[in-house]
Amino acid sequence: MRISNTSGVSSVLSHLRKEIWMGIFDRFKSNKAAQEKTKGMSDAAEKKVNEKTGNKYESQVDQAQQKAEGAMGMDRDRPEQP
Repeated sequence: MRISNTSGVSSVLSHLRKEIWMGIFDRFKSNKAAQEKTKGMSDAAEKKVNEKTGNKYESQVDQAQQKAEGAMGMDRDRPEQP
């Protein structure tokens, strides 16, 4: 059996992946305990990277941490969302 319209199949799979990922993301955003644990892990990772590099790239590491947390909806500069 040969599928002639692979772009249609690819589009459906892409949509399903997005729906699944957004469902997981929505659950994460509503789980404050998971967010606090993630913030702690993020801080520990930042500290470890800074130790290993002798704080040489401290500002870049901080920017990367902020970008990663922002992508997960954990922007520390904004007040907590209800």
